[in-house]
Amino acid sequence: MLRYSLKRIALLIPTLLVVSLLVFGLNQCTPGDPIDQKMPPPLNGVQSYEEYLETYWRLAKEEGQDLPFFYFSIHTAAYPDTLHRILPLADQANVRRLIGQFPHDWNHTQAYYQQLRTLRIQFNRTDLSFHSDALIEVRNQLERLSTQYQPAEIANSLNLLEEQLLLDSALFAFGGKGVTQLGQNFTELQEAPFSRKKYLPDFHWNGVQNQYHRWLSKIASGDLGVSTITSQDVSEKIGNAISWTLRLNLSAILIAYLLAIPLGVYAALKAGTGFERQLNLALFFLYALPSFWIATMLCQFLTNPEWINLFPSMGVGEIGPEASWLEGFGVRVHHFFLPVFCMVYGTLAFVTRQVRASMVAILQSDFIRTAKAKGLSQRQVLWKHAFPNALFPLITMFGSLLPRAIAGSIIIEQIFNIPGIGLLTINSIVSKDWPVVYALLLLTSILTIVGILLADLLYAWADPRVQLNQQKQGAHG
Repeated sequence: MLRYSLKRIALLIPTLLVVSLLVFGLNQCTPGDPIDQKMPPPLNGVQSYEEYLETYWRLAKEEGQDLPFFYFSIHTAAYPDTLHRILPLADQANVRRLIGQFPHDWNHTQAYYQQLRTLRIQFNRTDLSFHSDALIEVRNQLERLSTQYQPAEIANSLNLLEEQLLLDSALFAFGGKGVTQLGQNFTELQEAPFSRKKYLPDFHWNGVQNQYHRWLSKIASGDLGVSTITSQDVSEKIGNAISWTLRLNLSAILIAYLLAIPLGVYAALKAGTGFERQLNLALFFLYALPSFWIATMLCQFLTNPEWINLFPSMGVGEIGPEASWLEGFGVRVHHFFLPVFCMVYGTLAFVTRQVRASMVAILQSDFIRTAKAKGLSQRQVLWKHAFPNALFPLITMFGSLLPRAIAGSIIIEQIFNIPGIGLLTINSIVSKDWPVVYALLLLTSILTIVGILLADLLYAWADPRVQLNQQKQGAHG
């Protein structure tokens, strides 16, 4: 059993790494600039471009955004190895597009970009003694140039930039030479000879100083990041929600299984009778009922003063500091009764049918007939011999219980306003709180994999032949 367990755990590690890569990749594809979202407001509402860059660089270094993405990078030789150090991310993206448009010597692209950045700093200083409409237009054109990569668009913006400078002599004296230099850099970029570097692959080893390694180290230490909406630690936010989701889902799962197992065994014992047919019909009916519709109807008729006001419609209830444990338990049961019911009936119908089908097949086996022939009581035949051999469908379902218990029920939690993982997920998606969304995705994926591992181990515990077959396959392989 130990050898089998270690082998399954060893297979789990590469799967977890692949999941982490997928989540990290999705995180990198998130629209927007995470550093911009964390930028503090400028003092007195005024900030020069140079001050913005200094603050941006400081935050980017703290977050590791100035590092390469992965342990290695593969790109064409036209791209420099230090491209990841071009920040802000909007500038980095435009430089990538410029390199794709002009795959020449990197020095020409670098000279054009650096001159453009110098002009943006120069014309956006806050201590300029002259202000005019021409200055505003020059700033706008420089901002447009920072996002343009098509030759025609760049040429047009440069012409407009020079026209605005000619309208203001003071402005021309201040930055005319710099704009002329930018035009020359662009001309050199266009006229540079064609380079074959665009078609040559380039491999570069980055080591552990990369964004993925830094992100994975934080995840391993329990640091899931910070919410972009509330500035709260994501781990704390998820921890608060998990406590409510576990109370709701574990209660529903426990009740459903406690009812479904004896009901399924009894239905198998009564197979072919009128009771079994009526039970199947009732289970089909329960399984077909949408939980969101049942939840809405229960809220409408059992929590409405105009109908039957038996239960509270929303929330988890308030418990005073001086309330006893029994009083607190009563408040929770009163608020959780309807949502637990809505989650129980579907699970009850499904599990009962699975237990019934598995038990019917087992009860027709030869070893069950032998047990009956030995004079064993019906209870012994059912629970000592038949039921342990019918556990495989239940074990299969158990593999999905762990992620389900944590992931929560989005619809039920939304309808009854229970502050669990389901409600947190939908609120985070609506508000585009991506650190929380991706942390929940990673957590659910990990728990799904762990649930499958536990199911495999339970298979081996319930039937040692599973281990033997695995060893035989390994020997033949």
